[in-house]
Amino acid sequence: MANRKVVAIGAHPDDYELGAAMRLMFHALQGDDVIGIICSDGELGGEKNTRMMEARRAADFIGIKRLHFLHYPDTRLHEHFNELKDDLEKIISRENPLVAYLHFPQDRHQDHETVSHASSIACRDVPNIFFYKTPATALASFQPHIFHVGSKNDFLKKKEALSHYKSQIKSGSVDMERVKADLRFYCFCTARTPTHPYAEPFCANHIVLNVMEGSSWKK
Repeated sequence: MANRKVVAIGAHPDDYELGAAMRLMFHALQGDDVIGIICSDGELGGEKNTRMMEARRAADFIGIKRLHFLHYPDTRLHEHFNELKDDLEKIISRENPLVAYLHFPQDRHQDHETVSHASSIACRDVPNIFFYKTPATALASFQPHIFHVGSKNDFLKKKEALSHYKSQIKSGSVDMERVKADLRFYCFCTARTPTHPYAEPFCANHIVLNVMEGSSWKK
């Protein structure tokens, strides 16, 4: 089913690229309308304008058509929970996506947990919600059961998308070797083939099969 609206929500620049870049590029290639929402500019992890510029470049490469910056203070999103939730609800109501990719609820970064909670509320009427993994995801709780497998070329495209975050690569926040190791590990958890040796893992909050299979929605 092409021309779906798909939203990816991250607490900081690079979050949803780390967790779901291959999947988001797949959506874009299928003709889906991919929307990105970044809740904080990540200013405590680098210069604000640099991080926003890197996010725009990564979005252009992935095929994200609209990118929303909410500009909440880095590491302090929990102090603005209600406002954040309301802002997310406004965007979700306007965009009306069929698929949403969100932070996993259990995480070692307070901003990730806050955004997961706020976006889960904002996306409560979205028919398909998937949680992605970042390096800060709580591994004891994250038990993925859905995987997007990728070829070597898919991995190289994800790597190129992340390469736009030069400031984060320099600081070590984006570790390409770790990214590759994660994708290889999760591929061993699924039906891997020699042509698709990488996998992005997801947990589903809920899936409406009719929508995923291409049926009309709310008609």
